[in-house]
Amino acid sequence: MSAALADPDRLQQLQMLRSSALAFSAKESPPARARALRAEAPGFDMQFWNSLAAQGWTGLLVPESAGGYAQGFAEMAEVAAALAAQVAPEPLVPVLVFAGRLLQGCGGHPTARALLADVAAGRALPAVAWQEDATGAVSFDHRGCLAEPAAICARESDHLVLRGGKRHVRPGAAATGYIVSASSSEGTALVWLPAGSEGLVTSVQRLADGTFATRLQFHEIAVPTDHLLAIGPAAGAALAAAYDEALVLAGVELATICRQMVATTLDYLRTRKQFGKPIGSFQALQHRAVDMLIQQELSGALVGHAIAELDRGCTGMERALLGARVKARCSEAALVIARESVQMHGAIGFTDECNLGLYVQRALVLSAWLGNAAIQRRRFAQLSRNTAGHRESAA
Repeated sequence: MSAALADPDRLQQLQMLRSSALAFSAKESPPARARALRAEAPGFDMQFWNSLAAQGWTGLLVPESAGGYAQGFAEMAEVAAALAAQVAPEPLVPVLVFAGRLLQGCGGHPTARALLADVAAGRALPAVAWQEDATGAVSFDHRGCLAEPAAICARESDHLVLRGGKRHVRPGAAATGYIVSASSSEGTALVWLPAGSEGLVTSVQRLADGTFATRLQFHEIAVPTDHLLAIGPAAGAALAAAYDEALVLAGVELATICRQMVATTLDYLRTRKQFGKPIGSFQALQHRAVDMLIQQELSGALVGHAIAELDRGCTGMERALLGARVKARCSEAALVIARESVQMHGAIGFTDECNLGLYVQRALVLSAWLGNAAIQRRRFAQLSRNTAGHRESAA
């Protein structure tokens, strides 16, 4: 039994939240809504985001001092899973987990506190601008830790100046501003950059699932000094923690998508007939369906363990290993299941009318976001070697 389920009272609360979130998502966000929102930016519905705020879900992870509910990752996972089951396109993990937790890690900076209160109320959609290459591979050093950013933050008289650029920033449209990681003379800096700032050039890119990412270019952008949210080791630690937590919650979404693709495929195998028999009665397809189920169960078990460990509290290295492991496993499983699902559906699996395509396209986007399976496996190996080296030195 996971730590999240060891407390009967919390178990009951989680079950009630799960029931509420599933009912709300099924009623208010059927897959047809996601299909209809793909045509134009921002790729999601701000009115629906306000509905999430009205449910209190935008403030789940936010401290009570900032207007939130100070809940755990298990609660956030229930909401993320319910929305992912309906392929809701709203940027729950990018905003509420990655950006929200990063703001919490900024040590009570006044600007960060104000932004966090706006996030909890549904008024702000901050995006974390951290990745600088196409795949994210150069975002890590030889130890598997986040590398020093190439973007520059320089102090000039009474303001800061940002130079450089970022890629694959989510949400890509409708973001109210960006938490930018940059290098400075004092180490890594986290800077709040409002959307529409002078010198900021944005390029919106449509992704496979109809949502959007943004590429940012900083052309000598002058930023007030009070927009410096954190700097030095504190900034690096806050970014690393929020990144790893976002990896785990992205794993929650991927694991849910895996379950939906498996369920959709099994239902199709039971109803599609050839030679007068359901194709699910063919042994070859049964074996492939079992392989899909194994992938689903492995991913789900790992995600459940990781959520429990985050709520229990773990060291930075433990969290990094968990995040890399979850993202690698869930990304790989989602792509394997997506490929098998489409093949077993046959030609209908490629049509836009088939809901399977919505899950496959979301799996493509989420498996690449924050670093794909290959990058996370390599990072896990580097982190493990680094941990082993420290143990040997201590011995």
